[in-house]
Amino acid sequence: MLTILSAASVVTVYALLIGTFTGGNVTIGGSAIGTVTYSTDQITWTESISPANASTSWYSKLNVDGGQYSGTAVTISWQLQRKIDDTTWSNVGSATLTSITLGAGAQDVYATPTGVSTSNRDWGLDVTEQGTYRVVTSVNSA
Repeated sequence: MLTILSAASVVTVYALLIGTFTGGNVTIGGSAIGTVTYSTDQITWTESISPANASTSWYSKLNVDGGQYSGTAVTISWQLQRKIDDTTWSNVGSATLTSITLGAGAQDVYATPTGVSTSNRDWGLDVTEQGTYRVVTSVNSA
């Protein structure tokens, strides 16, 4: 079974400023196979964004480097979490599940049922209060 866990982003929310979402590597056995990036417009993707306020839309995607797991059918779970204290996180809303077969080359996977960019999940719709948030992405062989 292939399992990937990534605390893909952490954000602190202050008044009308949501904060900074920082992407991270997705690792298997200590070697990175992908990176989570973020965008407010789904055109420019970076490892860090700062939404203007709590009502700003923001999105995530996983860029899989490819090759090592080519042809592997996987299920990716995307879950927004809010920090409760230094060691406790609470799920916010429901997870989005993506079913996809990994390709031989690099590919972008979005938080949609099929992994394509159409209808990518808008995480800004789930943020309803100030705090620190992260998106946890887990990938399991199907």
